[in-house]
Amino acid sequence: MTAYQLSPPYLAVAYVGIGLALLGALFLARRFARSPTAKRLPLLIVRGGVLALLLILLLNPVQVSQTRLPPHVPEMVYLVDCSRSMALDQPKNRLEQVKDAIEKSKRLPRKGAQPKLSLYSFGSELVAASDPRELHADEEATHLVAALEQLPLRFGEELPAGIVLFSDGRLTDTAGLDGMVAGYRRLKLPIHVFPVGDPEAARDVAVQDVIAPREAMPGARVPIQVTLRSHGYQGQRANLRIRSLADPARKPLAILPITLTEGQQQHELIIDHDPNAGKLAVEVPPLDGEVTTANNSVPFQIGGRKRKIRVIYMEGTVVPYDEYHFVHDALVEDPNIECLSIVVDNQDAVQPRLHRVNDPGRGYPTTREELFSYDVIICSDIKRSAFTQQQLEWTAELVGKRGGGFAMVGGNTSFGAGYWDQTVWNELIPVDMSGGPSSMGRGTCWGVDFHVTIPREVERHPIWRIVDDPVRNREILQQMPSFRGTNLVERLKPAATALGLSDQPLGGVGIMPVFSCEPFGKGRTFAMSTDTTRDWGLNFEFNWGEPGDNRYFRKFWRNVVTWLAENSGGLNRRLKLDTDRVVYHPGQPIKISARAYDERLEETNHYRLVARLRQTVNTPARIDPSSLKPLQEAVLTPKLADKSYAGELAVPPLRMFPAPANDAASPLRVASLEVVAYDEDRQIAQSSLDVQVLDDPVEFQDPRPDREQLEHLAKAADGKVMQSAEELAQLLGSFSPGPGELMVNRVPLWDNAALWLVLIGLLTVDWLLRRWWGLA
Repeated sequence: MTAYQLSPPYLAVAYVGIGLALLGALFLARRFARSPTAKRLPLLIVRGGVLALLLILLLNPVQVSQTRLPPHVPEMVYLVDCSRSMALDQPKNRLEQVKDAIEKSKRLPRKGAQPKLSLYSFGSELVAASDPRELHADEEATHLVAALEQLPLRFGEELPAGIVLFSDGRLTDTAGLDGMVAGYRRLKLPIHVFPVGDPEAARDVAVQDVIAPREAMPGARVPIQVTLRSHGYQGQRANLRIRSLADPARKPLAILPITLTEGQQQHELIIDHDPNAGKLAVEVPPLDGEVTTANNSVPFQIGGRKRKIRVIYMEGTVVPYDEYHFVHDALVEDPNIECLSIVVDNQDAVQPRLHRVNDPGRGYPTTREELFSYDVIICSDIKRSAFTQQQLEWTAELVGKRGGGFAMVGGNTSFGAGYWDQTVWNELIPVDMSGGPSSMGRGTCWGVDFHVTIPREVERHPIWRIVDDPVRNREILQQMPSFRGTNLVERLKPAATALGLSDQPLGGVGIMPVFSCEPFGKGRTFAMSTDTTRDWGLNFEFNWGEPGDNRYFRKFWRNVVTWLAENSGGLNRRLKLDTDRVVYHPGQPIKISARAYDERLEETNHYRLVARLRQTVNTPARIDPSSLKPLQEAVLTPKLADKSYAGELAVPPLRMFPAPANDAASPLRVASLEVVAYDEDRQIAQSSLDVQVLDDPVEFQDPRPDREQLEHLAKAADGKVMQSAEELAQLLGSFSPGPGELMVNRVPLWDNAALWLVLIGLLTVDWLLRRWWGLA
């Protein structure tokens, strides 16, 4: 429909007045014209037309047209609960029941027009979705109040016709729900509910918690504390058992028949720890009618005691005394040290062959992997020709890049006498053995008895800590027997420390370092220029001890090995770390205790300890995992009473931890707890251990659906309770489309090319007439 209006409109008297004014102007123009030609009627008509047309344009006539848009289709909002509890029920879980109802309702006939559907999921947060098939029941919580609070921000200019809430009614929190529902009621926006979940079938048994020691000795009897949670199985019998996950066919390590009670119950099982069993699981075999069996089993693992320090000890002095066993026996006295002893077949051969004492057919490791499984290498009087170039390079890498330890002990083929300065091991050894310009440092010194003096400043070095009492320890060091010879070395290298000096000039080189050590890359090295066996070290290996024994000799070698291995394979003696448990749930505190040790391995509170919880992820080789931002971080508090440290870190939500690549459905995740000790800004030591995080969501703690909660919500929000796809389709068909919006289009008449052509034409005629008649 089209009409014309003046904008703005005026009273009729205004238009009459304008018309009379126009006529008056024309009359006066003709009356006072100066020549008869100017008074001619054609000229007057043309000018009257121009004035009339301009006045019409000034009155702003407007063309008005109206168009009716198509009928308005109502909008319906679907709000679907995607929390973990919606994965319960069998054979179809609750979320699958919702998807089936939505799809079926679309296919059913209905009276009214199909409303526009907007789909949202909620759990921890509100998320828009385009298709029900995108929805997954994997949210850790059911925050309905927050979802209803955020939903109006997603609405368009008009409110929807209603909201349908699909849920089992298990809400994480209900604070503020009544007020939120009252607000929707004031908006006259009903909330309908579609409850899912069978209250009669909501029975469940879950392993809620496992408390096990972090490590245990093989064969030890280990108690495992287990917390069970069950609903709907009051008085029913079940078996609680621990089995090996690595070998499912293996007989269970422990079985405990139990009677289930409603709620929580605690039990203890005893197992004989077998490291070969690998990862274990506490489980209750599935019972009839359980809503889920995903929580019937919880994996865990008990580690062995920290692995032994692995030592390779090579001894060249064999014939005729078989000397290797003195150092070997000293080391294996410590149950935390494992020693592989290697001897030579003929020390004087051009290329002697190395033989393992316990396996003569094999010698020094011939693969990089095997060598790197050891922590400390001791080379005592072995020719360099007994090794390949690769073996020498691997050894240097073991120390420099992997934190291992290396020791060279004197003899005819050691140090400069064996030309070790011409190999890659020259960098490892803390003394200059090349002889220098005078060549006095290359060679050996025989037939002279000398003692070793220990500088006062290194008396408390861990290698020299024979006993704990400092006074008695100094006396023991002063009682060290004499030596009968030594390799000659001229000086210490710049980063080395002299642990013991000769008490007299030797071989023309003067007072020289006999015992020395230094850091090398990530590892440590040690040099003993004299021998630990006969002839040079005969008194040392036999007589350094109490009468009749060599106990101080044995303790010395254990000290050397433990000091050298400090940074190898996680063997960190400067920082000891522990937690209150092994398995945690998201949100629980990890209670950390730590002890730090100074350079003398004495407990101290002087360092700053920082704990960081990190993901255990496989990162590209070029990326240092420690450079990634930690999940949690805290500074540990020093406890002055016992010189320890303590602190806590909260376990983040499970979604922060990656699932195992080979078992994405596993409820167990592993994080790395790292503690670093700093002296001001300098890192002193670092230790780490694994923390197991167990998935036991609050959504599973009571699997029963709460229909009453949803019915109360629908009643308070003027909504309906629906139980089938038919009722959902009936609701969707109850809305009639509203009339389409009336669109009004207003176009000013002056916005017309023809009108302006007429005006230009009249002005042109006026100009021509005046020129024709000779007017100015």
